[in-house]
Amino acid sequence: KKYHYLVRVKIMIDNTNIPIKPPAPNSIEAERWQHTGLRRRMIQGTWMDDLEEELLTHLSADRRESWGVADLSSNPLEQVTRQLAVLYQDLPIVTNSNQADISSLIGRNGLITQAGFFPLMQRVQQLVLALRECFVRIDVVPHVQGIQVRDAGIRYRPVTPDYVICKSSEDNPDQPIYYQEWRLRYNKNKDRYEWIADVLDITDLNNPLFGMYRINSNGLLTEDVSELYMGHPTHKGDNYPYRDSTGKPFLPVQLYRAEKTGQLWNSFDASTLVYGSLTSAVLFSMYLHLVKDCCYSQKYIAGLQLAGQSAIDQDNSARRSSIATDPASILVFNSDPDVNGQPLIGAFQPAADPEKMLESIAKYEFRVATTAGISSEVLRTSGDPRSGYALSISREGQREAQRKYAPVFRLYDELLISKTAALANRFLKTNLPESGYRVQYTQLKLSPEEMKSNREDVIQKLTAGLISPVDAIMQLNPDLDDIEARKELIRIRKERAEFM
Repeated sequence: KKYHYLVRVKIMIDNTNIPIKPPAPNSIEAERWQHTGLRRRMIQGTWMDDLEEELLTHLSADRRESWGVADLSSNPLEQVTRQLAVLYQDLPIVTNSNQADISSLIGRNGLITQAGFFPLMQRVQQLVLALRECFVRIDVVPHVQGIQVRDAGIRYRPVTPDYVICKSSEDNPDQPIYYQEWRLRYNKNKDRYEWIADVLDITDLNNPLFGMYRINSNGLLTEDVSELYMGHPTHKGDNYPYRDSTGKPFLPVQLYRAEKTGQLWNSFDASTLVYGSLTSAVLFSMYLHLVKDCCYSQKYIAGLQLAGQSAIDQDNSARRSSIATDPASILVFNSDPDVNGQPLIGAFQPAADPEKMLESIAKYEFRVATTAGISSEVLRTSGDPRSGYALSISREGQREAQRKYAPVFRLYDELLISKTAALANRFLKTNLPESGYRVQYTQLKLSPEEMKSNREDVIQKLTAGLISPVDAIMQLNPDLDDIEARKELIRIRKERAEFM
């Protein structure tokens, strides 16, 4: 049976004439795309089809039909990754070791600020934690004729790995040197959309390439359509646009990872959270079916026939007869001519207890989260399981996640900012340093009791001579390193001398 939701989606796609995405060029990429695509849809809330497939692996067609609409309300993958993605809740502080003026980059009206990079990273971090990796692509709108000055600047766009094919060198396997992104583009000449691959290749630093190619039905690149979509031929060799101040070419994309593994892809890690989330949604769909259809006593008759039933789905395996009832309706029974005995009417007890079932499913969700490597000490439950149960990560758990993910995200943020500065210098005629950037994340605020306890502990150790002033500053501000802590002490001393 086609559900109305799926029919509406199909009609919408047919009306817009959007072609189906071609298959991946090989089985390895196909498997990675399929799994990453599942994770992405579960984060974006477009996983109804995936849940329907999962339901049909657990249920026969007639049982699935009797359950009715599936329940998408349970999604531990989305809930947990959203609560762990807290690095960018407050704007990070960006500095440069060269003491250069970088306000045009990170100031109130700076290029990164105007592009909304750090607010965007709140979403990107969740995608990284859920998908295990995600790209951020950098685009530049330069000051050229026909484009107003206020439109010029930097643009950032997240790209999920299920639309990307990459290659890396054997000596540095976790750094892409070839990037192929599949995108739907509108062909104005043919008045239709088609799948186009953006190709960036710095495998040969002396002959880099940037072009656009049409993708055939087998997932292979065919015709060069750079002229059609870029307005000029493919950039090759010296015409390659993405270079730093020394002329070295680079890819205008940054690959973010949940952890460094020394490999190009880590797409299947933490799969227990993904598959457990699907099973959890199956269980909650069963719970919804229970509440709607099974939490009351089941009536039965013997020796009678219910009049007025309507045949349903007689052409498939879910065929049955039914009659609609409500508290005001009157059911009419006829004697069964094949039965000579006394007719019977009775009722069975409810098939299941909704409260106990909800509590059991909630425990399963908790198990899914802990099996995926999330510490049970930082997981808590909000509310009574009998009145509503949801996974929740404590404030201390979120701070623990900050400390865990800060080093790896800082590495990629600093690389991306350096690339942004290089592109700004080349296309926007700025004069920014292209290295030496440092990103400092703001720690989640402590409760008044935690702040007081932490402050008193640091002061006592400092007074007793057990730690230095630099150590004290670093304990109060965990994201500072030794050099930054010394600079902060110097700044405090100067300002105290000036204003006191």
